[in-house]
Amino acid sequence: MDFFEHQEQARRKTGLLIFYFLLALLGIISATYTLVIGVLFLMGDRDGEPFFRPGIFAATLGGTCLVVFLASAFKSFQLSSGGSAVARELGGREIDANTTDFHERRLLNVVEEMAIASGVPVPAVYIMDRESSINAFAAGRTTSDAVIGVTRGCTTLLNREELQGVIAHEFSHILNGDMRLNIRLMGMLFGILFLALMGEILMRSTFYTSGSSRRGGGNVGLVVLVAGLGLMLIGFIGSFFARLIKASISRQREFLADASAVQFTRNPGGLAGALAKIGGLSEGSSVTHPMAKDASHLFFSNAISSELLATHPPLAKRIKRLLPHWEGNYDRVDFPALTESEYSEKLEAVSAFSGSANSTTRLSEAEAIESFKSLHPEQIDLGNTVHAAIPERWHDFCRNPSGSQTMVFSLLLAQTQITREDQLNLLRKSFDDDSVRIIDELANEVSQIHSMLKLGLIDLAIPSLRRLSTGEYDRFRKFTHELIASDRQVDLFEFALLQVVTRHLDTSFGRRRLPRIKFNSLRRLTDDAGVLLSTLGDLGHPDNSEQSLNAFQSAVTELKTSTGLTIPHKSGDECGLDAIEAALTQFEQSSPTVKRQLIEACTRSVLMDGVISSRESELIRAIADAIGCPIPPFVRTAPLV
Repeated sequence: MDFFEHQEQARRKTGLLIFYFLLALLGIISATYTLVIGVLFLMGDRDGEPFFRPGIFAATLGGTCLVVFLASAFKSFQLSSGGSAVARELGGREIDANTTDFHERRLLNVVEEMAIASGVPVPAVYIMDRESSINAFAAGRTTSDAVIGVTRGCTTLLNREELQGVIAHEFSHILNGDMRLNIRLMGMLFGILFLALMGEILMRSTFYTSGSSRRGGGNVGLVVLVAGLGLMLIGFIGSFFARLIKASISRQREFLADASAVQFTRNPGGLAGALAKIGGLSEGSSVTHPMAKDASHLFFSNAISSELLATHPPLAKRIKRLLPHWEGNYDRVDFPALTESEYSEKLEAVSAFSGSANSTTRLSEAEAIESFKSLHPEQIDLGNTVHAAIPERWHDFCRNPSGSQTMVFSLLLAQTQITREDQLNLLRKSFDDDSVRIIDELANEVSQIHSMLKLGLIDLAIPSLRRLSTGEYDRFRKFTHELIASDRQVDLFEFALLQVVTRHLDTSFGRRRLPRIKFNSLRRLTDDAGVLLSTLGDLGHPDNSEQSLNAFQSAVTELKTSTGLTIPHKSGDECGLDAIEAALTQFEQSSPTVKRQLIEACTRSVLMDGVISSRESELIRAIADAIGCPIPPFVRTAPLV
């Protein structure tokens, strides 16, 4: 599985969505016009006029399109805040990061481990308390506003392996770019279903109009009744096409997400066990919330009972693909499982990651590229190990807004005493002495840990930082930039952290808009690619200009072969921070294919000597995150069979 390929496919499916939407709109317009003619007939317009009347048809066409467009725009605006809006609409409650509930704590741990392994910020996690079935969903526009939602039954009825399989399935949707398409789908489908809602309103109003019409001797009640019934029938057309669109786009993606989850976890039994429990549970995967029918394509399994144009493949077929020897038996599930011990591979604090900030990994070019194009079991294991290696004290800091700020500031403090004292004095302008002392102490604790662990801490802190008030975030953002600028140079980790702040948190606080794709090839981005690849070469070999140039040539040779484009080398004066940020902004507006070409070129640059250092890996992951496609850590992976 290739994340970039599937992100490209998800983007292209928007064209299929628009085609079906227009087809549905044509059917609705035709049916609405017929209804208008029928209503006019009931109101006494019986002068033998032809069925087709251009003036009335034009008015019907314009009115119907306007209503559908406005309804779709309204719904899309409602969902513009991202996955949290969907989760709340479905009755979800965000789980407190400090929860002491065993099942909620276990769920958060699984999500955090998967996020660290994937290289994305930890998504907010919501639970649907009133749903006793087994189901889950992922929603959002980007990794910056993604959420994971689960039913209460999903947390209490599944063991850890089964829960991990379900969460891995949902992370597949996040990494494959499915979420943004799903959000668009919800907005567009609301428009074609809105006429049915209008019909229900008219039907209810009939009870009021009928009494007055009898007193007046007219037939207003009959007209309203016919109009309401007609709109409800037209709603069936919209409902049919809505199901058709969901089924055509969702069913195959569910098979892909199942396969991806097994690839991630190397455990088909976990996911298959969750599916089998759905089959044996009286509630199954059904969701009772009224909004479930609008969001049915988001869920792990069928959220509504109807099998007609179901959004998901049959359970038996999904299980058979995972376990070919499954005999078709569902074990009855009625009560939550007994509380089990939370799995945790205990390590001696962070010893596995201490003192290794400059460690290297020997990888071939093919191994490195394969490592970030997909999520592998080795990366899931690494995510579990990193998560377990983080001391509980550090976890506690990351679970609340003030502690998360403390963690980020401590990661930015300099190692030299003079510079650090300047930074601490800067913090004392807005924070009390105790807070500054804790930041200083924590900075000593995290000073020598591996960069991978530092990035893991940032990913864990982001959900809490999203809960800052606007004023608090402005202050946090200001101090983040000032601490980075205090030593008058930006090192690799500071650069990575700056990208996290400006991409994920600025998106959450409305400081930046969702980028639109403007570039489908490298042709207009050669100068920007030159800036980034020249910078990588210089950072990898700061004291050897010849090796720096060789690293650049390693990066651009394959690009020239595959695209026919020449990437210009840039001098150090042309690769300042402003030029780097401008280049990243341009690539953020490029297609997944172009982003993959850049990241592969970056990887070839640092692998000229056959090894990738933790700092080089950190920088490539920062570049990938900054252009909107976070990648997993670089690891040596076993061949997938």
